[in-house]
Amino acid sequence: MALFVLMSYAFNPEIKNVVLHRNGTDLETALPVSIPMASGENFSIDMDVSAGFASDFYLNIHPDDCVIELVVNGVKFPVESYPGYCSWNRGFVLDKAEIVKNLGKDVSYFHVRMSLRNGGGLGGLTAVINGGGFMLGFFTVMFFVLLGTLIFSVGSRFNIKRSLLVIFFIGLLLRVGYGQETFYDQRGHDVGGHVHYMKIIAEQNRIPSSNECWTCYHPPVYFVLSAGVWKMANLVQCAPQNAVKWFDLLISLVALGFGLACLRNILEGAPLFAAALLWSAWPSFILASPRLGNDILFYAMHAVALWGCLKYIRTGFGKYFIVAVAASFIAYWTKSTAVVTFGVLGITALLQLFKNPRTWSRSERVAAGLFVAASVAVACVALTHDVVGNAGGNDNSVLVRNNPGNFLFFDLRTFLTQPYTDPWHDELGRQFFWNYLAKTSLFGEFKLLESPKGLWLASIVSACFVALLGFGLRGFWKSRWDKVQVVIAAQAFLFFAAMIALRLKYPFSCSNDFRYIVPVLLSCLPWVGYGFCGDGVSRKLKVCGWMVTLVFVVCSSILMMSL
Repeated sequence: MALFVLMSYAFNPEIKNVVLHRNGTDLETALPVSIPMASGENFSIDMDVSAGFASDFYLNIHPDDCVIELVVNGVKFPVESYPGYCSWNRGFVLDKAEIVKNLGKDVSYFHVRMSLRNGGGLGGLTAVINGGGFMLGFFTVMFFVLLGTLIFSVGSRFNIKRSLLVIFFIGLLLRVGYGQETFYDQRGHDVGGHVHYMKIIAEQNRIPSSNECWTCYHPPVYFVLSAGVWKMANLVQCAPQNAVKWFDLLISLVALGFGLACLRNILEGAPLFAAALLWSAWPSFILASPRLGNDILFYAMHAVALWGCLKYIRTGFGKYFIVAVAASFIAYWTKSTAVVTFGVLGITALLQLFKNPRTWSRSERVAAGLFVAASVAVACVALTHDVVGNAGGNDNSVLVRNNPGNFLFFDLRTFLTQPYTDPWHDELGRQFFWNYLAKTSLFGEFKLLESPKGLWLASIVSACFVALLGFGLRGFWKSRWDKVQVVIAAQAFLFFAAMIALRLKYPFSCSNDFRYIVPVLLSCLPWVGYGFCGDGVSRKLKVCGWMVTLVFVVCSSILMMSL
């Protein structure tokens, strides 16, 4: 496996010798280039691009702010014909066919010079090159064949069910497939601020003050780890932001694996398989996997902490609780949302002090209720104080109403007829708390694919979500309550309560984006699985449930792979 990775790296295309020309001076630098400039200032960037052994490649360029001239090997390209030549968010792509067409000959090494104009604030450019062709495809296939063999070998050693190993491998392929085709700042949140945070740590070897950058109020653990990856990427001369993207994807596999381990401690048999399949292919979870930001490390550490709590309840071994405590601290120093993780930790400790919750005395029930109430209060205060340290920067365009009806009503018609949502348009359902939370649980705040194919897939996934919600409510009602059920129910309650409190304090649509609470799926999906596969379920309901689940998973997977 290591050999195939090294050969793929050696054969991959690369960008090197980046030089910034500005105000009559030349500065050797590395991508991304992002420095303060005057509004309207002109500058240029040179770079050498090698295709390596790739028989096909494409150069993805994101200017800040506008490319006014593009020259490759001395030949001027019609830059105005590329949509996104004046857009950092959209960017534009130069593939091999386009380069060969303009140069009139095949090339594997070329020199690019871009003249740009800054529109204000930071100015610069970032670009990545991706390769293709038979050799790179062969190395990729062989790597995943060997990786699959390794996963099944290790899984067999630890007596992990083969069905879960298959689901994990499917989840891995979905994340890698999506990550390969996703630019590091696509479908992200405050990525520029996160990159600035990492660069300060990587280049200046210090943790910045909370007001030094847009996202510097976040706890430092994720950014310290990412800065280490950034430094290593610079040493081997590869794009550091791309390296961090793949580092995040590796963390997402930790979240995926420990999430499956949590489900294994909650369910068994068919309900486990159904819940695990949904966890592996849940669209917003896949969207988060290569995203630059501390969300994914929080998901992973919360999953580890929850697994430790569940194993502690199941076995009584204190070593698992120690793992849960350690993971909770890492989670909190990654993202302050992890105050909920501490709430789950406390409830687990409380449960282990008492008998089975079905036999609690009145005083024990009162004590448990007080503890949960206190946890909710602490979670609400901590979350609303810390989790959106840059909330003051939001403008009035994302303000929403906080009337009772905005929390009590679910607009089913809008949910089913509008494939996506965003923070700005009322007609997409942003005014209603549960609409926005449910839709962002599927696709985030993004209009993923607006072609007819994408709209159909998103609409089918939304319709399946409503059916899964019904199965989940049935599973919640029919579940046999024990300590494990109390923990996952308390977790769900704490996450939803914290989100409501956040929306109440900060009445912005983006204040109830599901990305804050993705781990709540580890509470809800077991109820979904039990709802149509549990004891006493009719054959018709089982067939219906499996059809909905499989359609959801297939449509979600196709949509993610089409982006």
